Amino acid sequence: MARIAAVLLLINAGGCGMLKDNSKEVIIKVNGRTITAGEYRDALKRLVPTDKGHEADELVELKKELVTEMVEEELLLEEAQSAGITISAEELSSEVDMIKQEYGDSSFKSVIEERYGSMEGWEERIRRKLLVRKAIEKITASVTVNEKAAREYYRDNKDEFTRPEQVRARMIVVSSEEEAMAVREKLTPESFSAVAKEVSLSPEGKEGGDLGYFGKGDMPGEFEDVVFGLKPNEISPVVKTEYGFHIFLLEDRRKGGSASYVEVRSRILEKIKGEKAASVLDAWIAGKKRTSRIEIKEELL
Repeated sequence: MARIAAVLLLINAGGCGMLKDNSKEVIIKVNGRTITAGEYRDALKRLVPTDKGHEADELVELKKELVTEMVEEELLLEEAQSAGITISAEELSSEVDMIKQEYGDSSFKSVIEERYGSMEGWEERIRRKLLVRKAIEKITASVTVNEKAAREYYRDNKDEFTRPEQVRARMIVVSSEEEAMAVREKLTPESFSAVAKEVSLSPEGKEGGDLGYFGKGDMPGEFEDVVFGLKPNEISPVVKTEYGFHIFLLEDRRKGGSASYVEVRSRILEKIKGEKAASVLDAWIAGKKRTSRIEIKEELL
């Protein structure tokens, strides 16, 4: 869903505006909705940092793409407004909190101030992003995928669904060899999960040390060599790495080969639905552009 992703990326990239010279001059109108020179320049700076060199032709193309995305954003925001779509304080707060978790406490404020000027400006951009997301959901709500189409896709594209040999394992990691040896001495396959929750220092500890399924190359080599050498329900000896002292339990092993339809069904349904939704959205935007009054001051871009 490239267009959907591009629209949402644009909203994240846009700024609240550091006005200069003709920053308040309107350079794009979409059915009466306006975009100023300052808003355009701020968005451009975030998509094309000044310290990154670009060929003239490439920059011209990037500017065209930016204008297109800004116009489409306004069309989607207009749709949200006409449909009575709103964002509650709880929805905004939840989205803000989720994004905050991606940054450390020390860096979050400086990142926001650098990119958006203020917390209020940033939260307004988040609100607009959520409005666009809801508008897209409304436009594409009729998109469905039936089981027959999914099975046909699986049959015609089996090469997409091959997988390497995979194992499922649990891990306990502690800071000292002495503790690791003491834990290992008393450990059983049945107690592994509970002990991991109690003593493991890794993030997976709270999930009983569950690493899920993984193939060769997905984990550090020192982990991989040990785990792939185990039998189901076998516990490894203590393994020392730069991260600490580890103990592994092999729970299951999957042979490589083609994934079954049941295993990939949800992925296929999501893929087909995404492609159909993108097509519906493209058609909707094309139709809106034909019937909308769009004015662009090309000389000021």
